[in-house]
Amino acid sequence: MITISNLRVAREGKTICAVEQLSVAAGDRIAVLGANGSGKTTLLRVMAGLTSDFTGTCLVEAEQRQVTYLHQQPCLFRGSVLSNVRYGERNGAGQGTGASDWLDRLQVAHLAGRSVSTLSGGEVRRVALARAIATRPRLLLLDEPFADLDEQATETVCTVLQQLANSTIVIASPNDLPDGLVDSSFRLS
Repeated sequence: MITISNLRVAREGKTICAVEQLSVAAGDRIAVLGANGSGKTTLLRVMAGLTSDFTGTCLVEAEQRQVTYLHQQPCLFRGSVLSNVRYGERNGAGQGTGASDWLDRLQVAHLAGRSVSTLSGGEVRRVALARAIATRPRLLLLDEPFADLDEQATETVCTVLQQLANSTIVIASPNDLPDGLVDSSFRLS
């Protein structure tokens, strides 16, 4: 699904992301690990097609509408939690799990009628993840999805991600991920 070779992204004469080789097969779940400033977000943005100012190659075998990138500081639209997730559902392809079911799986169904402006950081993160999953992406790019989450919420998110059968998932994280969540790891330095 993703083939990267000799990728370099530079800003103001400084290389901010460098990847010699990386290959991700359809259905794989990988972690992109590295310290702050190592280029994790930049790499995900390249994979998502949001950054095109690079040298080398990044080939993604998915149409743009089949790729969902969830930023490390997710934004929600005005309105209710449910309307936000339904937006993702409307923009997904085909039939699948409904917005209410994703909220339930991520243990935030009780927030469905609340305004997004009243949510905590961890609640925003889980609602944004529900919206991202509702799009039924072939490629799901998650930038530090466990930030702001307590231990129970982290376990819940891991369980939901493990149950996604039709998505290739790339997770950027500064830390190792829970056992069983990913098939392999790629470390940026």
